[in-house]
Amino acid sequence: MIKNHNLSELFYHPSTLALFLIAGFILNVWGVPLFDVDEGAFSEATREMLSSGIWSATYLDGEPRYDKPILTYWFQAFFVQMFGLNEFALRMHSVVSAMLWSGAIFYFCQQFINRKTAFVATLIFSSTLWITLIGRAATADALLNLFIALTFFDIYRYAQSEDKKHCYRAWLWLSLGALTKGPVAIAIPGMVSLIWFASNQQLTLWLRAIFNPVGWLILLSVLSPWLYMVWLEQGSGFFHGFLVEHNLKRFTATKEGHGGQWFYYLVALPLILLPFSGGLFKQLALGKQLLKDQLDRLLVIWFVVVFLLVSFSQTQLPHYVLYGVTPVIILMAKYRHSLLSGKWQLIFPLLFCIIQFVLVYLAPELASQNDNPYQQQMLAQADTVFDNSYLFNSILLCLFLLALAIAPIKSWQKLVSFAFCQSVFCYLVLLPAIAQIQQSPIKQAAIYAKQIDQTFVAYKMHMPSFSVYREQITHRRDVQAGDYVYTRADRISQLEERFGQHNVDIFYQQGGIVLAKITNKPNK
Repeated sequence: MIKNHNLSELFYHPSTLALFLIAGFILNVWGVPLFDVDEGAFSEATREMLSSGIWSATYLDGEPRYDKPILTYWFQAFFVQMFGLNEFALRMHSVVSAMLWSGAIFYFCQQFINRKTAFVATLIFSSTLWITLIGRAATADALLNLFIALTFFDIYRYAQSEDKKHCYRAWLWLSLGALTKGPVAIAIPGMVSLIWFASNQQLTLWLRAIFNPVGWLILLSVLSPWLYMVWLEQGSGFFHGFLVEHNLKRFTATKEGHGGQWFYYLVALPLILLPFSGGLFKQLALGKQLLKDQLDRLLVIWFVVVFLLVSFSQTQLPHYVLYGVTPVIILMAKYRHSLLSGKWQLIFPLLFCIIQFVLVYLAPELASQNDNPYQQQMLAQADTVFDNSYLFNSILLCLFLLALAIAPIKSWQKLVSFAFCQSVFCYLVLLPAIAQIQQSPIKQAAIYAKQIDQTFVAYKMHMPSFSVYREQITHRRDVQAGDYVYTRADRISQLEERFGQHNVDIFYQQGGIVLAKITNKPNK
């Protein structure tokens, strides 16, 4: 019993927490190429910002980029200036954001629940699959989720104390969230807080916060200077492109092929929460019981509102639901002895292990079964990536899970222990393998193209990490005679049909990525 007690205390030790944070957000963050499209697009827009000296607006391959507000690019540029143009620097703003996000969760749980729950919440946070992915990605999501979490934490503090400083801080976080990703940072806290304050019979307090002139002054002070600068730089184009195309239309219409069904997140969420997926199902089973406590009720409403919003959106991506995952994690930690109990919950870590064996045995077969030249050439590398070494590491992961299944420790401790190994496996084995197949050919092509020092045109493809690694704009226009072209293997036949096979001079081809020169005018 004494040994088991000492082992349990390790989960509440600062050094354990540090190891989880390192494994989840720092381990090998520098060793994996940027993933397209998102990481490549953010990174290239930041590179062009630094190259052009235009800090008020963003451009991607020389064209205005309206996807997001400016704050992420400023933070990303700061780290690039500190550490140079590399994967470590381009991802560091997310790493720092994830660390601060975890710190905010720890402090909030320690203040309103207890210190042990604060430790467990942070351990779960720093080893949940999709949180660790966005916490090391060169995108805006970790920064946005930090501000959303901080907003909600101060909303709760304000409701408890009615101290205006918490109200003003909530306005500040909300404003910075809007400067990071726009109206979503305002809409979610606004809707959730309205429902929650109403359930507490505190609507008057909510109205005082909403119509507080100091709060609006904070919002205007944060947003107005940049809004004015972006208007001077890009005119009304940004406002239409961002508010209409990338906000309103993302909700009302399918964008970029990311359409889904109302049940999309019912399937995606268990994968996103690996290996703690079972805790979500138990939360759903508790239902009304969680609505009795004021804090629990806020956390439940926060999750439910986000889940419903993203489920009925016509554009769906896995990371959208992360806006509501922070409360799920806090509830898992608070009620860990019930929500994370039962041997059946090891089914979800087992699912992760099974996926690895599927990759080893099926991925190499996909190349021979695929008719698309690009996918065929890309997947042709699978047998050298998902090799015996990958299989050996997967077996080790399974053996560790088996050892945990029979270990004399609590169920939640088994899940947390596996989650740590899941992070190590993901960022030393799985993610590098996927990147080797999908992204390394693009990076190598860019390094090769950089030596040529010619203007390149992207033909029917959008993988902007090529521009990042080449450190030059890749034009997106119609291909003309004399152009150097960056394209995919499945697009070559179209170029040959247009210009003639003898006029398409392929001088680089690897993993489905092709560099070619058009040597003559099109056939008529």
